[in-house]
Amino acid sequence: MNWWAVSRDVPTLAAVTAVTAGAGLAFGQSLIPVPAMVGGAGHFLLAALITVVPAVTWLAFTGRARGATESVAVRAVHRFDTSLAVGCATLALGMAVLGHFAGAEPVALSIGRNTAFYLGLALILNPLTGARIAAPVLTAVPLVLAVGGWKSGGGIAQPWAVVLHPAASTAALLAGVAVLVAGATFSSLKPPRNVFRLTHSTGG
Repeated sequence: MNWWAVSRDVPTLAAVTAVTAGAGLAFGQSLIPVPAMVGGAGHFLLAALITVVPAVTWLAFTGRARGATESVAVRAVHRFDTSLAVGCATLALGMAVLGHFAGAEPVALSIGRNTAFYLGLALILNPLTGARIAAPVLTAVPLVLAVGGWKSGGGIAQPWAVVLHPAASTAALLAGVAVLVAGATFSSLKPPRNVFRLTHSTGG
């Protein structure tokens, strides 16, 4: 367990998540001008962009230690990693809720929702592609949503563009948590792609 915590640098990941959530609470309401594909310009908040950082960091930390050592580990390492991602999402959600009740900017709740959404996507992508591919793909997601996530005329987000919905949207909050739950379930059942291949190539 100690080697896993060291290889994942758990304290640093927790700090990155907390700092990202804190920055989102402080500056997340800032608008980033991004033209929408369908015409007009959607309102893309900084809170929709910076909240991808914990998920990308999680992929970087979990992906750097993949190899023969982990493929033959007695414990299911990918389940530890899944728990770590869920823990980060819970930390961000908790800070967002506390910030909301403490009178932070209206964007507060979206900080936790978006962090959970991106971590859920990371948990889905990691077993399918491996961390090295998943990280840049995930980094592109907020940019794709910023450009193509608005309905014609701009101003109203597509239902699937979770991070673009208003902070008070209950449906978006539930969708973000649902993606996290789906990702955690999938990731806990299926090891990352490179470990899966290595295990089977050695007859495991």
